[in-house]
Amino acid sequence: MQEQNDDFSRIPVDDSNLRPWWYLLTIELGVLISIPVFVIGGQLGIGMTLRDLLIATFVGGAILGLVGGPTARLGALTRSSTSLIARSTFGSRGAACVGLILALGMVGWWGVQTEMFANAVIGLLQTCFHLNIPRQIMIAVGGCAMITTAALGIRAIGRLAYLAVPLLIAGLCYGISSMLAAHGWPRVVEYAPAPKSAIGLGPAIATVVGGWIVGASTNPDYARFARNTKHAVGYALAHYSFNYPLLLTICGIMAIGFQTKDLVSHLVPPGYSWLLLILLMLATWAANDCNLYSSSLGLTAVFPKIRRSTLAIVAGAIGIAFAEFRLSDHILSFLVLAGILIAPVTGVFIVGGVDPRKQNDKTQVASVPDWRPSAVFSWLGGAAIGFMTTPKDALGLGLMNLTTVPALDAVLAAAFIMLSVKTCQSQLQSVLRLPVRRHAEPSQLSPATATRRVTTDRRAS
Repeated sequence: MQEQNDDFSRIPVDDSNLRPWWYLLTIELGVLISIPVFVIGGQLGIGMTLRDLLIATFVGGAILGLVGGPTARLGALTRSSTSLIARSTFGSRGAACVGLILALGMVGWWGVQTEMFANAVIGLLQTCFHLNIPRQIMIAVGGCAMITTAALGIRAIGRLAYLAVPLLIAGLCYGISSMLAAHGWPRVVEYAPAPKSAIGLGPAIATVVGGWIVGASTNPDYARFARNTKHAVGYALAHYSFNYPLLLTICGIMAIGFQTKDLVSHLVPPGYSWLLLILLMLATWAANDCNLYSSSLGLTAVFPKIRRSTLAIVAGAIGIAFAEFRLSDHILSFLVLAGILIAPVTGVFIVGGVDPRKQNDKTQVASVPDWRPSAVFSWLGGAAIGFMTTPKDALGLGLMNLTTVPALDAVLAAAFIMLSVKTCQSQLQSVLRLPVRRHAEPSQLSPATATRRVTTDRRAS
């Protein structure tokens, strides 16, 4: 019962706590409709034609669906979190390494978004209400509020999403409708970006994929609550291949129509600044909660005796410290590198993910060795490829260019290495298991065969 109250952080989810696909999709929508996605969509819209914008967003979404669908299926199949699957796949100590990197990346991103939220709210309060609130206080208050629901777990996050998503969708609908009423479709359809601000199709697809691929590695954290694998894959494909590119397209169209990357101010009618403040808070809160939630689940592999809720509070405090000391100015490069380390986990999961449950009792977790060398080797190999394809200005090696998305390169490389290792292992086992052919004893043969055997042996001698 204690483990259930800790949101099944160390045991599989039981039958009574499973959820339908639309419940999980609502949570993911709350994560999706956020300030960073507004920024990405606005940048793509200003830098591309409408045709190229549609191609880039939906091709990128299709790639994410191919990555996120299998990890969601794995989570629903095992009913286990990312850290539990990592424990069985990489070994207990290998999972601790994966969990620590995952937690650092998520906590860092949580701190960045908390600082972005505080800065946006402070600017809005100053402009609309002439209020000056110290930055440190806003970060602390906003951060502590976000910690509460992440510490409580999936139910609290789901209830927050139920509140946030309808309002955020209403804001988007108002923004796109007001833009079309003021400027019309011709402005959007005929738009061509200036040469200096134009974004190529390849880099745009890379931006779409890179903006969400790390989230595919933590898909089991939510898909484990799906009623079955169909529900899990359904919500994942809808999220990655439809909702995400659709939202980017809407933001891009708004950016083209209003000719600005600052889209948040266009989500409410003029004079309703208080409503904009509420939308801004909900957008950041719902999105940031899931970062902290996944971080706390990752830390359960590092600190197996500490409750997940406690780990969420500690991780949130560290994230607030990141924001207070303006570490976001220096942490973005770290987050890029952390993403390259996290993304290969997806490739290993897709090819060689191991069910953490016992064969005879699916409600209990099986014991595992400290290390599983093949999975660890594949993970590190994928990460190495990712570093090689990361440009030097992003702290990578810049030695080659594969898909133009270093995180995707890392996923594909890890999957290929893991597949190669598993194939070699299976072939070696099949060779070792070949039966040894032995001559049967004469007493076990028929009289005619025994006579021929004796005659052949005498001639040979």
